[in-house]
Amino acid sequence: MAVSTFLARINPSRQQNVVSVYISVQRVVISSDSADIFRSESLSPGTEPWGAALKLLHALNINHADINLILGHGLYQTLLIDDPGLSDEDKRAALPFQIKDFIAESPSDVLADGYASPIAGRFHVFVCNRNALVHFYAQLKKSHCQPSLVTVEDVVLRQWTKLDKTEMVLSRDSQGAIQLAVFDKGKLCFQRQIRGLVLDGNTLQPLVIDDLALEIQRSLDYLRPQLKASQVSGLVVSVENVDDTELAFQLSSRLMVSVRPQSLFEEGAHYQHIVQAGHHASCSPDLNFFSKGLIPKAPWLTFEKMLFCWGATAFMLVLVAAYQQLQLSQTTEIVALSNIELETAQTLSSQLDSQLKLHVPSLAIENDISEAEKRLAAKKSVLAAVKQHDIASQEGYSQAFNALASLSRHDVSVSDIYIGQDTLDVKGVVATPESVPSWLKTFQTQEALAHFNFKEMSLGRDEHDRITFSLLSKRTAEEATK
Repeated sequence: MAVSTFLARINPSRQQNVVSVYISVQRVVISSDSADIFRSESLSPGTEPWGAALKLLHALNINHADINLILGHGLYQTLLIDDPGLSDEDKRAALPFQIKDFIAESPSDVLADGYASPIAGRFHVFVCNRNALVHFYAQLKKSHCQPSLVTVEDVVLRQWTKLDKTEMVLSRDSQGAIQLAVFDKGKLCFQRQIRGLVLDGNTLQPLVIDDLALEIQRSLDYLRPQLKASQVSGLVVSVENVDDTELAFQLSSRLMVSVRPQSLFEEGAHYQHIVQAGHHASCSPDLNFFSKGLIPKAPWLTFEKMLFCWGATAFMLVLVAAYQQLQLSQTTEIVALSNIELETAQTLSSQLDSQLKLHVPSLAIENDISEAEKRLAAKKSVLAAVKQHDIASQEGYSQAFNALASLSRHDVSVSDIYIGQDTLDVKGVVATPESVPSWLKTFQTQEALAHFNFKEMSLGRDEHDRITFSLLSKRTAEEATK
């Protein structure tokens, strides 16, 4: 199967402008299908691989790209620990402290990620240096590159296997070490290095093949009780500088499992295969060191920001001072104009007061006017009383006389009548003394006479020996008493 066949296995909706970067202590490799870029650079001993990768990215003028970073052997560690039972949200923060007894660095200086291993009760942990990765991505941001994936070389080897089976991969890394990696449905669950074997690409010695087959069988025997749900069904051979087909044939006659050469790539070194497999995030669904919290945030308070704030504050103060000065000058002009207007108004008011004083009457004249008004009011009151008396006389007295006339009796003869507004005095002659009270009772039948109240009655005889009577009202009686 050619490289194009391998790429066809990757999701066809793969994100464009993705750059795959492989970094190990011996080599830096950069590849991009969309930009048709492939560059590999060997590193001399003592060369810092992260800086070399940044220089190569800058030399290739790579920017505005998503970076998939694959760490090679020597830049990460692999641990198999008891399952801590952590959730996906907690494992990134808690794993560095769970493995602090197994690593030399401080938990705050490492990044850790992992997953529950297919081996029951075990947890697969991968560890890398935090500071180097943070610095690397801080430099990438300057080129507007967006971090997407950070994984390791061993996990990418899953692409060599059938993702629905449990298979073993035999490979040789860029450092020349021969290793075995077992994947259960694409998830790495076991790995080991085979030391002391030298595979020559020209000739495959039978004794060497026998030793290699023995080591592989030992690993298979170890995994048989560990992987209870499934067993290793095949071995994929991908050893650099060796004929994979010939080696697979030699091993198939010595092992009880199916053996086949890798068929993803027709040619190329091991690191080329790894970097090409890392073009898409599907190469490492279970492991990713990158998270949003990894990207370093710019410090909130820097000297440049403080200097800018000071400058902005000084500029605003100058603007405010200038505005206040302008407002003060305008207000001063307005106050000056207002003072002029006030002086003018005061001058005019003084002139009007002087003119008004000429027309104001003196106190004596005001007193005379007040006395005249009082006399006038008194005369009006008297005239009103006289008018009321005349009206009462004209209306009330006539009614009273008519009422007396209607009450005339044969035994009462009236000789004198004095009537006022509230006064009625009657004198006359009666036949008998009893006639006067009975006649007075008839006054209540007449509206014009009912309101008169007689307080004194006197009887006597005249010169002709006739009985005389006199009825006096209250006021008349009081005057008579006086």
